[in-house]
Amino acid sequence: MDRGDIVLALALLVGIALTGQVAGLVESAGFEGVGSLVWPIGYGSVVLAAWFVWIRPMDLGSRDPDDTDIWGPDDEGTDTDR
Repeated sequence: MDRGDIVLALALLVGIALTGQVAGLVESAGFEGVGSLVWPIGYGSVVLAAWFVWIRPMDLGSRDPDDTDIWGPDDEGTDTDR
């Protein structure tokens, strides 16, 4: 088990299980309005954490025009060119 698996497990635990438990406890204490706020705050924080940890570090921008195109045609000839 590497660090990424542990982080994913903790994010799921906090985002799903803990949010549901806190919302249930708050609503059972008689604070239905506050309990309904716990859900979007809990799930929203998991979405923000996932963005910050996994999505933000990805290089999703356009590439530099001076870079070589690794998906373009090869410079080597094909069988029909021989």
